[in-house]
Amino acid sequence: MADKSKNLAERLKNSVLDVTKDWAKQRKAEERRASALANRRARLIRASDHYNFKSAAEEVMERAYMAASANGTLPASARQVMYQARPFIQDKMGGQQLNDQYFCQQLLPNYIEEYGVDWDVVYDDRGHFTEPHTGHAIGLGTISVREYLDDLAEPELREPSFARGAAVTHGPDGCFGAVLFIEKEGFLPLFEAVHLAERYDLAVMSTKGMSVTACRKLVDEMGEDIPVFVLHDFDKSGFSILSTLQRDTRRFSFQGDPHVINLGLRLADVLELGLQSERAFDRGSDATRRWNLRKNGATSEEVEFLLRQRVELNAMTSDQLVAFIERKLKQHGVKKIVPDDDLLAKTYRLVMRNREIERVVKQALEKLNGGTDSEPPSDLGARVRQYLERHPQARWDEAVSKIADATDPRRRRRRCGRQRTDRASASRTEGQLEQDKVGC
Repeated sequence: MADKSKNLAERLKNSVLDVTKDWAKQRKAEERRASALANRRARLIRASDHYNFKSAAEEVMERAYMAASANGTLPASARQVMYQARPFIQDKMGGQQLNDQYFCQQLLPNYIEEYGVDWDVVYDDRGHFTEPHTGHAIGLGTISVREYLDDLAEPELREPSFARGAAVTHGPDGCFGAVLFIEKEGFLPLFEAVHLAERYDLAVMSTKGMSVTACRKLVDEMGEDIPVFVLHDFDKSGFSILSTLQRDTRRFSFQGDPHVINLGLRLADVLELGLQSERAFDRGSDATRRWNLRKNGATSEEVEFLLRQRVELNAMTSDQLVAFIERKLKQHGVKKIVPDDDLLAKTYRLVMRNREIERVVKQALEKLNGGTDSEPPSDLGARVRQYLERHPQARWDEAVSKIADATDPRRRRRRCGRQRTDRASASRTEGQLEQDKVGC
């Protein structure tokens, strides 16, 4: 009986499957198509993320720049603009993380080009450009290249004149009383715009991240009398940078005791200014990072914050950053330099002599009525080419100068007079004497 029931159930099952197999095949195909459609839709949504980021960025870009640049009155780095735009963009994108390089290298430059806005957005130097002969070098950054291109012109012939006497300094004595070290190079155009260094008689030193050995040697050699104010991000690297400027390392040992002062950022500054934080990506275990941070001067509260978060100087707007630095400098009593009375008196006398010399020179030039106009040789171009063939390292104006020396009648008379005197010397050969007569 049990066997009959089992056979009956098996037959019923097979009958149902046989009747419904075409329907089941169709249903599975539809499910596969639905899955493929869903996957395609998801891929399209992911592919349109850049467009969505672009749309959100375009909506907030002008407000972000104006906030970062104090309403367009100060230069702002690309990352400063990014910090102002990021909360809005990420909110529009449902919390998706905005890649800072994508914003700085694509969204912001593309917006500036597409809308033709005249914004003073600056980028760090990414190399150097050096001219031949002059040795003039510029950093390959926004401001440096812009200024170099603005100065492009035809060669300028400067009339001869007497240089003024001046107080020439060599190092800090009489020039600066403190050094501001900053771990980024992108803020230098901002400091120049507000004349920070000149107003506080500061030397400004910057590196891309950790201080190099030459930087530490400079700090060491200047000694304790020149304080070094260190401005760094609020993160593990920032505290390490501060530490390398005052503690011996494998690569460098300090000979003196440099006067290094931490200018921040610190947790109190972050909370007071309400600055944005971001996720920290430091390597190593929590225990190792805690030890490193405490060793380099972080408080217990700062250590716990920095295990998961960090805050960049770029999170401050340009006017915020300038006000922050100036407040800290004043707290530490940084003032303008005024030399002793003896040097001041000598400088006063020098200035008065400058004025007297300028008056005498001006009168002499007026009597000359512009001087004589010497005619150049008719084959000057050919002579210049010949000189450059013999001296390929020279520039064309050096060749003109040498040719002028050879053709100046007064110089030739002086040279011939010396040569006549030399003829009395028994040590000179007949060949040399004949060579001396050339042009005399």
